[in-house]
This record gives sequence, structure tokens and C-alpha cells, in this order.
Amino acid sequence: MRRALYTLIALFIAATIYLLNTVGERQAVLRHVAHHNDAWAVSQTVQELLRLESAMSHYLLADAPKSRANIRLRLDIVLSRLISLQEGSLKAFLNEIPTRQQTLASLTEAATDLDATLETMADQQLLAEIERLSMLVGPLTNLSSQSVQHSWAVAEESLESLERLHKIFGVVVAFLILCWCGLLLLLLRHNRLLNIAQEQGKILNDSLNAAGNELRDKNRSLEYAAHHDSLTALPNRTLFWNELEMALSAPLAGDTTVSLLLLDLDEFKTINDTMGHDFGDMLLHQVSERMRRFSVKPHMFCRLGGDEFACLLLGKTGEESAAYARDLAVDIAAPYQLSDRRAQIGCSIGIATTEAPHETTAQMLFKRADIALYRAKAADQDRVCLFECFMQREYDDRKVLEDDLRTALAQQSIQVEYQIQVDVQSRELRGLEALARWNHPTRGQIPPAVFIPLAEEIGLIRDLGQLILLEACTEAAKWHQPLKIAVNLSSMQLQSPAFLGVVQDVLRATGLDPKRLELEITESVLLDNREDVFQALTDLRLLGVTIAMDDFGTGYSSLAVLRDIPFDTIKLDKTFVRDIAWDHEAQALVKLVTDLAGLLRKEVILEGIETEDQHDIIRHLRCDVAQGFLFGRPTTAAQLDHLRRSREPEPATNHCGA
Repeated sequence: MRRALYTLIALFIAATIYLLNTVGERQAVLRHVAHHNDAWAVSQTVQELLRLESAMSHYLLADAPKSRANIRLRLDIVLSRLISLQEGSLKAFLNEIPTRQQTLASLTEAATDLDATLETMADQQLLAEIERLSMLVGPLTNLSSQSVQHSWAVAEESLESLERLHKIFGVVVAFLILCWCGLLLLLLRHNRLLNIAQEQGKILNDSLNAAGNELRDKNRSLEYAAHHDSLTALPNRTLFWNELEMALSAPLAGDTTVSLLLLDLDEFKTINDTMGHDFGDMLLHQVSERMRRFSVKPHMFCRLGGDEFACLLLGKTGEESAAYARDLAVDIAAPYQLSDRRAQIGCSIGIATTEAPHETTAQMLFKRADIALYRAKAADQDRVCLFECFMQREYDDRKVLEDDLRTALAQQSIQVEYQIQVDVQSRELRGLEALARWNHPTRGQIPPAVFIPLAEEIGLIRDLGQLILLEACTEAAKWHQPLKIAVNLSSMQLQSPAFLGVVQDVLRATGLDPKRLELEITESVLLDNREDVFQALTDLRLLGVTIAMDDFGTGYSSLAVLRDIPFDTIKLDKTFVRDIAWDHEAQALVKLVTDLAGLLRKEVILEGIETEDQHDIIRHLRCDVAQGFLFGRPTTAAQLDHLRRSREPEPATNHCGA
């Protein structure tokens, strides 16, 4: 469209220029016709020549006194006419044919001679000149006739040129009219397209406005989703963190106490695992509803993730915040109705305020609240804890202990000690249990109950377990007697997909017979990924390794566990035998487990045998294997040289004393 318009305008300009040029040519032709009549000029020359002859004749015939002035006048006129014949188109006309040039030359010569001698010329000579001029009249008349014919030809040619120019002018004018019509049509089409484009632009503008409104709605939805938890509709960690930083940086923050409460739902994991994730989500939703309906509204509740929540209070002291937290914990701990099932949980709350010790950074306040929450979860009774300065020191000390544990693992400073397991009836050596020991360079002996859970929390238990397994199997492979070696296994190790490969690599590297290795697990491994745990235990048994259920009866034991879980040995915890010497109920429980294990063809190991009375009772109860200080305390590998000798080992009471 635009290109066509530009082309039409260019043609219009070219046609206009051409039209102007045609008009100029027409004017030039008209001027040529008007100002250049060659026939008239020649005829006038003939007439003037005849007048000159007449004047010369009158002069010779006159009787009165004679004057040649009239002859001079007529001669000057002839000379001027001769000069005019040498100009313009007449010159070209006369030069076309030699006879014309000769006639003109003869006339010019005669007139020139007469002009030169007129005053001194005698009458007789003048008569000779008349005759000379008379001889030129005929050729000049013929020349005039030719000039007339030539003029008519030139006039006819000019007329034809004018007609041609008029035709061209008409064509150009018609073309200009067509160009104007085309331009008008293009303008009309352009206006129509502009109207269409305007309508489409309006539609597009409406669409853009609608899209903009939709985009704003989506942005608001995205912003809400980015700052709120999808399950509970509470603010999430991002929005809560912004609010906490704003509260701490507000102009009146120095005069207003900011309290941060971190909440953790107790037993939520158990409900999630036993009832399913749908019930767990339902429980979280009901907890958030109770928070929103709580009688005293805080500045903000939020869900940090999982079963962790947070609460922000403004203008409350530490004691008031603790009282608020206890009321909130009571409200959350009330029973829940999850569809057709009833559930009850607890709540641990850690509190940190800007009151004392003074703190204005969000990071440190959150860290202190997290330390307080850790202590609240470890408490037996009051599950609400307000941060105090000494807790920070304990936390820092724990971090130092974590770093020391990492260093000890890297330097392989964790030692392995061995405690013997004997036949209850004969006291013959049946096997040994490998126990991890950590002799800290400055703190001394760190109990396993301290550094084992610590290793699980910081993700070092797999490395620690692999180190103990490798060292224990290496030592057992050196014994000439095929005694069993028992190694404790963490639930985190068992849940690792690579653990089976680790056991195979250790057995391959040490050359130990898989039947001599016994891995001890606790009942807690059944809480997470039950099917995966069963599969892992089955794979280990297929490898030839035996499985022992450690600390049986202290956790979640049930007859279903004895039936379903693939294990070979039951290890009764020492709490069962502590009072066995005088408590008949304890004896009955041990007897019950022993008989049940016999029916299931599983071996029973009793831990914590420390007195002869206890030994006598379990021997009377026909128990299988026992372990305890009565038979031997844990000892280092250096004290097991007798197991590396080729001779038969001595009775356990002689070589593995306390």
C-alpha cells in the first residue's frame, strides 16, 4: 500500500514535469512561426531591388537638376535587406542550394560595387549598373518563390508539431487525471485501512487491558503463593523473615520488644508414618486453624516447613512470651479429629526476645530461638524454653564437639573395643560385639550415647559405621576360631541404598566369612520406610549375614515384628535382667521371650549380666547366650592376641576378665 502510493506520487511528479516541458516546446514553436517568415523577407528584398532600379531610372530620365540621394536611400535599404538574409533560418535556407548562394552573392557584389562608386559614377556607368541589377531580378524572383514554398513547408511542419504536442498534452493531462483518481482511491483505501486498524487497535487495546488485568491478578496470586504456604494458607518463611527484619529495623524497635517463637509438633512424624501423609496434611491444616483462632492474636503466625511453625510477638516481655507460648502449646496439644480417627500431639516451643540479652539482628534472634527449641524438645516436662545466655555457650560447645568428631573421623581416632558373648550353660566363647569408643584429647572418654546421636544428626553416621564395620571385620578375620563378630547398625545406614554394597566391599576386602558377621539393629529402624528396611534386611541375610534385634522390648516391639521382620537373634535389654535375681515377674518375662524365640528358631542374647545370681537364674531359664561385665568388660584389639593364636582359646572366665 505505501509502496504503491509512493510510486503513484513519483509518476505524478514526472508527468507534471513532462507537461511543463511540453508547454515550453509549444511556446517555442509558436514563437518560431510568429517571428521567422522567410518568404516575406525574400519578397521584400526583391521589391526593394526593383525600387532601387526605379530610382536609378528616374534619375537618368529626369530633366531637372539631378540628385542621387533617393538612389542612396534605396541602396542602403537593399544592403540592409541583404544583411538580414545572412541571419537566422534564411541563411540555412540559402545555403541549402549553390544557385541560391550564387544569386545572393551576385546581388551582394552588385550592391556593394554600386555603394562604393555611386557618388562618382557617370550616368553611362549608372545605366550599366541598372542593366546589371535587372539581370538579377529574375533569379531573385525565383528565389522568392522557393522561399514561399519553403515557408509553407515550415508552417506545415510547425502545425504538425503543435498537433503532436497537443496530443501529448492531452495524454499527460489524462494521465494526471488518472493519477489523481488513483491517488484519491489510494487515500480512500488508506482511510478505510486506517479505520480498520483503529478498530483492531481498539480491540487489541481492550485485549491488552484484559490481559493486563489478568496478569495483575496472576501476579497477585503468584505473590500470595510465593509468600504463603499452600497447605495451611499461613505466611511462609520468606514473608515471615521479611516481617521479622522489618519489626527489628522499625524506628520504634528500640522501645518495642520483639519475641520470636519457634514451634515444633511432637509425635507428628509418628502420625504421618502410621496414618499416612493425607492424615498428616489434615493435621497440619487443623493446627493452622487453631493458630488463626487463638484467643490472643500475635503479629504473625507462619509455617516454616514440615511440622515447624513460627510466631512473632511485639511488645511482650520474655515472661509474657513464655506464658503466651504455654497457652498456645496447650491449645495445640488438644486432641484432633482426623476424619474418623482421633489423634493427639504435643508442641515444643523455643523463645528468643530482643529484651535480654539485647539482640537486633534477625539471624541471631532466629538462632537463639532455635537453640531454645532444641532444649525444649530435649526436656521431659516443660516443653517451652526461653533462651538464656548459657544456652548459647552450650550450643557453641556442641558445635566445637561436632568439629572435633569430624576431625576424629578424618584422622580415624575413633577406636573399636570388643565385649565377649558367652554360652550361658558352659561359658564358652560364642562371639564378640564391636563397640565404638572416642577418647577425646581434652575431654577424655566421650560416651557412645553422646557422640553416636551427634554423628546421626550431622550426617557422619554412615562414615562412622563404615569405619567400625571395616575395623571389626578386619580384626575378626585374623581370629583362627570362627567366632561371630557383632556390629551395631544405625537406621540411617540401613536406609542407605549403597549399604549392601558397602557390606559386600568390606567382606571382600577383609576376607571374612559373611556367616560370621552379625549386624545389630534397633526397633527404631522400622519407623521409616518399613518396606525398604525389610528388603534391605532380606538382602543382607541372602548374603549370609545374620541380623540381631538389639534392645528388644524397649521400643515398639510387637508379636507382628517377631513374625514379619527378617532377623535371626533377639537381644534382650539389660533392663529385663537388672531385677531378675529377685523379681519373679522379670524372670517370667525372660522365660516368655526365650520360649517364644525357641519356637521361632531364633537365638536369644541377654545383655547386662553383672552378677553370679543373675547368671544362675538365666542358666536355670535355659537361655542361650549372655553378655555383661560378669564375663568381661570391653577391651581393645591389642588384648585379643590369644584369639589370633592357633591353640584353642581358654575358658572365657580366665582370659576375658574385668
